[in-house]
Amino acid sequence: MKWLKEYKQSLKSLHAEEPLDVYFFRPLAFVVVKTFYSLPITPNQYSLAALIAGIASGYNFLKGTSLGFKWGAFYFLLFAILDCCDGMVARLKKNGTEFGRLIDGIVDYLVNTIVFVTLALGLKKQYSPDLIQPWVLVIVAGVSKAIHSMSYDHYLNEYLSYEKGDGGFVVREIETLKKKLVTNNGTKVTFVRRFALKLYLAYSNLQAGNQEKTLVFNPKTYCDKNFLALKMWSFIGPAVHILVFIISCILNEPYLLFFYAVVFGNLWLGMMFIYQLKLNQELTEEKRI
Repeated sequence: MKWLKEYKQSLKSLHAEEPLDVYFFRPLAFVVVKTFYSLPITPNQYSLAALIAGIASGYNFLKGTSLGFKWGAFYFLLFAILDCCDGMVARLKKNGTEFGRLIDGIVDYLVNTIVFVTLALGLKKQYSPDLIQPWVLVIVAGVSKAIHSMSYDHYLNEYLSYEKGDGGFVVREIETLKKKLVTNNGTKVTFVRRFALKLYLAYSNLQAGNQEKTLVFNPKTYCDKNFLALKMWSFIGPAVHILVFIISCILNEPYLLFFYAVVFGNLWLGMMFIYQLKLNQELTEEKRI
């Protein structure tokens, strides 16, 4: 029971986590965290380990062999687990920083780019020219994943803002960062620290998108109507993309990745945009009553 309580404390929020993360990736990560909890391993060191695992994954994909794809899948799974560890440790030990969150974001984007590009190059070595070469499909799948992840993050951030009952939490974080930068001007804060704050501010602005500082709808009504929608968005969230990627590589079936990311994923994306439009129309009508 103690571990279960600590596990819940290590999560951002049950609503802020994808179901696949809660029941698969993060439990595996929690075992790693608890195993090495007594050691002075920082969140940034977990991020570094995740980067190394990601590079090892890309190295194996580049070989263009069936065995290389399987090892690449193993190391990508290891990356996904270690990528969860940094934030979980930061929350449990309460030692998270803006610089750490920036590093986590950079590692995530960098590794995903590496594995998609190297898998594409590996498939180009393995397959002879076909009607549509698998490496082209992998690149298209990678672009689709990026679009799906940004869409999921947008609606997740919006939901969490309404759940908290005030303006977008990313927007609030941006305001806090700006105040820190103003406070740090003229002090003996290192150049690296100040530069990290500026980078994280730029990263947060990118995450915020067009979030408003004020809520448009009643928070409780919004959350009631969008709870199911958020779970539906998770079907094309980052965690599912990672799992399908891993399974595709183990089976050496790139078309499985293509079907999920490009065919199913984009059809689901279109359906979810229509569904969200319908929900917003219903919320607008209720607001007028």
